[in-house]
Amino acid sequence: MSIKIKNLIADTGWNKLSELNLDSLNSPNPFLSYSFFQSLEEAQCIGENSGWQPLYIEDEGKSLLFSFIKNQSYGEYIFDWAWADFYHRHHVPYYPKLTSMIPFTSVTTEHFLGDWSQKVMEEYEKIYHENKFSSSHFLFLQEKEISFFKTYDYLIRDSYQYHFHNEGYQDFEDFLAHLKNKKAKQIRKERLFDENIEISQFTGDNLNQEHASSMFQFYMSTLENKNAIPYLNKEFFLLVFDKLKKNILYCQATKHGSPIGGALYFFNSHRLYGRYWGASEDVPNLHFELCYYQGIDFCLKQKIFIFEAGAQGEHKIARGFRPVKTYSAHKFKNLEFHRVIKNYIEKERLQIDQILIELSSGLPFKNLET
Repeated sequence: MSIKIKNLIADTGWNKLSELNLDSLNSPNPFLSYSFFQSLEEAQCIGENSGWQPLYIEDEGKSLLFSFIKNQSYGEYIFDWAWADFYHRHHVPYYPKLTSMIPFTSVTTEHFLGDWSQKVMEEYEKIYHENKFSSSHFLFLQEKEISFFKTYDYLIRDSYQYHFHNEGYQDFEDFLAHLKNKKAKQIRKERLFDENIEISQFTGDNLNQEHASSMFQFYMSTLENKNAIPYLNKEFFLLVFDKLKKNILYCQATKHGSPIGGALYFFNSHRLYGRYWGASEDVPNLHFELCYYQGIDFCLKQKIFIFEAGAQGEHKIARGFRPVKTYSAHKFKNLEFHRVIKNYIEKERLQIDQILIELSSGLPFKNLET
């Protein structure tokens, strides 16, 4: 079999290879599914003129590496704006660069479908060196991938997120019973709403296109409030709610029967991923309910072990989320810049180690060793 280089998912063996990417519980990652990437492509969220030009390198039937040609750093969540500015101040172009990750999604996944292929990686390296890319980046690595990328001279950068660990709690009240009394009391108070507000969960065949349209509007309302860039469009939500409904949880708040807020999650058999939320009304604590407590409740009912609530937000700690390290790999063609950034990453790692110690000291559990 020969190496293929494609920029459309339909031209690859993605669908078959994604079935090989099973985790320790033989459960596929929803973000590595053909349906997820197909939805992004069909909605033109990735592809030509999107800022995310796919580069799929495949050893047919064996392995596929996914990456993107980037002319900016939006939607990556492992921030390298300071590095881009460093290049700019020295009159050296930082873009284009190569970045491998799930677009607009801060989740840890493998970066190969099928086998980790030296043959595919060497083709990727050849493309990297023979074209005007300043650097190569693999974001949100699995720990088991770290040694592989180190053999290709990548620098490993530490970061962190907040994850909820299901310690076998019987239900939400059992979870609260393991928290310090003051913290549990605060959460119970936060979950009290106006009797006219109803919270519902939808997944599988209970999802419909109205839910998708509502979630898109809530997503846009959050971006407008933050003056942020909309990476996704309505077409994507309509497509993914249809194609990937078995892996989607949509939590919706209604008032007098009308939707006023929503949160979108993806999941497999043992991991829940919180992604987007928004609301049309300013209701105290609605964010906590839709984005955290509904997710925890779903994990406990479905026996899901890990709930990834994403980066940022120390307030998650008081609600039972633990700081957890994440990893990325980076390489720079300019050897002097590579050396300078290596020093930066090493100093940053020491800072993050100290931050994680301090954050962990604020965990709300009665027994901090759990």
